[in-house]
Amino acid sequence: MNADSIKQLAAELGADLVGIAPKNRWESLHAAQNPLTLMPDCQSVIVVGRKILRGTFRGIEEGTNFGSTYHAYGCGWHHGLFLLRTVHNLACEIEKNGFEAMPVLNLDPRAAVIPDYQELARLAGLGAPGRGGFFLSPRYGHRQRFGLVLTPLELPGDPVTELDFCRDCGACLKACPLHALKDTGGALFERNQALCANCKNGAVDAGGDRYAASCGRACLVALEQKVENRFRHRFRKRSVWERDLENRVTVRPLEPKEN
Repeated sequence: MNADSIKQLAAELGADLVGIAPKNRWESLHAAQNPLTLMPDCQSVIVVGRKILRGTFRGIEEGTNFGSTYHAYGCGWHHGLFLLRTVHNLACEIEKNGFEAMPVLNLDPRAAVIPDYQELARLAGLGAPGRGGFFLSPRYGHRQRFGLVLTPLELPGDPVTELDFCRDCGACLKACPLHALKDTGGALFERNQALCANCKNGAVDAGGDRYAASCGRACLVALEQKVENRFRHRFRKRSVWERDLENRVTVRPLEPKEN
């Protein structure tokens, strides 16, 4: 097997993004985040991404449906079924060819070893972390999740992508009704996780999943004309609802957009 055949196979199995990070790019990561802690003879990390459908954000954006759209198809099933199946099936095919393959998904935050998914995705050439804490890809912006396949198979790496989607933006920071994000001048906005844990604006898992929260949807809107995966109509169609810490709802007027 080679890098091209693995990428083609991953796409056939449902992957929307796939990149390869060779050992020399990540071997110095901390042991608690390092693939070598999980597989000591790992030579390559295959990073597999599946897009989150824009339509799964629609119910939360409209304030009319949470559980059966984003919570299921955009979060729970997306991570624990759709992505899991793609990663598992790719690992199975690699092992059919005589190379050990370890499928890895970040499903349990209590695990002793949790690979740095964002850093590995960056090192695999799939994009870069944005200031709001979301991983941003040129194709989908913040709309993807990643799984990994670790293997001793030596594969060439993909070019690392330089992105600057966040320059002069701050849409996620401005959109948070709880003011949980703060610009301290660093590469990332400082995030108050205690406030995020009380977010009632589309966040899931006590603020651990913010893709569909006010900040995540603001990122989607800000990038929709910058990413490769574009749509015929804009995502945001009307005024934006938001809830504060006391669960009081207010409506923010829709800002006009240039055509």
